[in-house]
This record gives sequence, structure tokens and C-alpha cells, in this order.
Amino acid sequence: MRSAHKLKPILSAEDSLGVEGRFVEGLVVAMHSDGRAAFRDRAGENRDLRVPRSIDRHWLREAVALSPVPAIALYFESGMSPVLSLVFAAPEHDGLDDHFRVDSKTIELSASESVNIRTGKSIVTVTAAGEVSVRGKNVTTRASNLNRIRGGAIKIN
Repeated sequence: MRSAHKLKPILSAEDSLGVEGRFVEGLVVAMHSDGRAAFRDRAGENRDLRVPRSIDRHWLREAVALSPVPAIALYFESGMSPVLSLVFAAPEHDGLDDHFRVDSKTIELSASESVNIRTGKSIVTVTAAGEVSVRGKNVTTRASNLNRIRGGAIKIN
């Protein structure tokens, strides 16, 4: 793969911006606390890049802690700050794909019919009709205060 080459305009001819740039191969060698990536191109030049929302910063931060991450950056001819375009997991990053983590104040999953959470023989199902089903070999509920079971009817066994 070539290290850098001239590109055609990024936007179509009908667009008024006519942004041009070039792709540069290199490595993400660190992540900064402000969310920018430290990028070293093949010529050894270091540059801080903006990281778009389409790239998982948490994964990238963990991957860089293991080893540099192969990547491609887009350098704009207009002088606009360059942006990280693509990242590629190296073999040493394969273990990171075994886990999925989300850090957020609220997580919303939405489905028109049902949501299933499954691992092995255990499953939690929530349906649009208002049914919630929890199945597993052992099901435990715990509360530091009151553990209440309420319903129109309660059936045990």
C-alpha cells in the first residue's frame, strides 16, 4: 500500500465545498485525555488527529495500551485538522473483540417486537406486549431493603 497519494474531491461535483485531501498510513500510538489520537505516519512524523464518532474510542484506548494500532488518516489540503479515518486490529488486539462494554448514564434498547438477552442456557426476554421472562438454571433476586413481588396473581410452582 502506498503511504500517501492525491485524492479526487471527497464531495461530489455538485457540492460547493470541493474538499480535497490525501490518505496517510501509519499507527495510532496513544490516546490523549481530550479524545484525540497520537498518530505516527510511515515517515515517522507525529500528529494529533481528531477521532470521529464512528470509531470506538474506548476500544482504541484499550488497543493502544496493548500495542500500536495500524490506521489510515485523512489529511485535508485546506489545512483543516486531520482526522483518523480507519483503524485495523492487529493480531494482538483480537482478545479485545471478546468483550463489549458501554459506559453511559442511560442505555436504551428498542425493538418493535422483543428484546432477548441470551448467554448459554439463560435468557431474559422482554416483549412489546409487556411480558418479561427470565429463564435460567438458578434465578436469584436480592435487595438491600425490601424485595417485593406484586402482581394481579402470583403463582409459585
